[in-house]
Amino acid sequence: MVTVIMFLLYFHLMLFSTISLADECPSPCTCQTENTEVYCNGTGLTEIPKNLPITTISLYLGSNQIKVVPTDSFSGLIHLQSLDLTDNHFKEGSIQDGALDLPSVANLDLSINDFTSIPQVLPPKLIGFAIAYNPIETLTASSFVKYPSIQYLTVSNTNLSKIEEHAFDPLTGAINIAISFNQLEDGSIPLTAFFKNQNLTYLSLRYNNIKTFPNMTYFPASLQNFDFVGNPITVIPSYGFRHLPNIQVIEIRDSPLSTLADYAFFGLTKVTIINFMDNQISSTITNFTLDGLTALKTIYLTDNKISKIETGAFHSLTSIQDLWLSDNKLSTLDPGVLDTKFMPRLSSVFMDFNPWICDCHLKWLREKMDNATYTIMYPHIIVCSGPPKVAGKAWDVLKPEDFVCEN
Repeated sequence: MVTVIMFLLYFHLMLFSTISLADECPSPCTCQTENTEVYCNGTGLTEIPKNLPITTISLYLGSNQIKVVPTDSFSGLIHLQSLDLTDNHFKEGSIQDGALDLPSVANLDLSINDFTSIPQVLPPKLIGFAIAYNPIETLTASSFVKYPSIQYLTVSNTNLSKIEEHAFDPLTGAINIAISFNQLEDGSIPLTAFFKNQNLTYLSLRYNNIKTFPNMTYFPASLQNFDFVGNPITVIPSYGFRHLPNIQVIEIRDSPLSTLADYAFFGLTKVTIINFMDNQISSTITNFTLDGLTALKTIYLTDNKISKIETGAFHSLTSIQDLWLSDNKLSTLDPGVLDTKFMPRLSSVFMDFNPWICDCHLKWLREKMDNATYTIMYPHIIVCSGPPKVAGKAWDVLKPEDFVCEN
């Protein structure tokens, strides 16, 4: 009987020791939240730490000098969900077969490494996958075949210049795809590249080298947010977005965009925000340019070259609240442009840094500054360019009676 008791005591002692070791935070890492978050990033590691806590849920190994991920690196980490392997100069062959065969891992970041293609040794049930800042020039038809569960994909800053047919086809559940800051050009993206991604709500193509507005015929109708910032397009054509009935946010700024064609946004009854700041828009904003944007709440036209806005240009914007017209070439404005009969929710108008001619034709607008239901913002930096008597003066020091026409 004594022997049995001694054995049980020894067994429990060994079990406790094993659990204690497994639950300790390995040096030089730091652990938080009852050892569920393990931070080993930037600690000078050259290999994966041994005896990682079995409670680990999030593991950060970024910014180290780890060259190899051995097969048994994460064995036993059955709760691991998020893994950061950024900035370790990993390349093809660095991750041994089976090392990341971890069904529990949902999020993996391999950014800032030296992969030239999408590794085929990744966790089988990924939801979020980032591989930015790797020298990947092509996405092939087989790149994501093993990872159909990915919903959030980032392949940005990789010098990506070609997307082969069917590259994104396996990602039928994708919600967010970012392929920004790359070298994609006209013809780099197949017409049907996103055809199978019928759950996609966010697509970022920002800062590529696409000169022609994309043909969106086969873009998924589910798309809600389209980010096309920094591409060298010059025209948004008529009916350019007609295949995207659910789009809510359009962001196209910092480009040589000069022309918004009439009916460019036809059919977009759900758009709430348009950001066209920092472009070169010089075309007249006609009565039909923004036609159909009945849900639009905010439009940014700041820092363009707009010199003329037709009287009914904003009349279809029945939900508009914030209108940004700052830093353009506007010298005058027809009273009907801001008619709140058509825009009852208009709240803020930004119109500073324009070459306003503050004569009798613009007196109405200065009066609105005092009594309109909307607010003309920052009058102290709305400065007249003429006539000579008021040139250089700001609207906060001028009165409506100062806005006169000389015979």
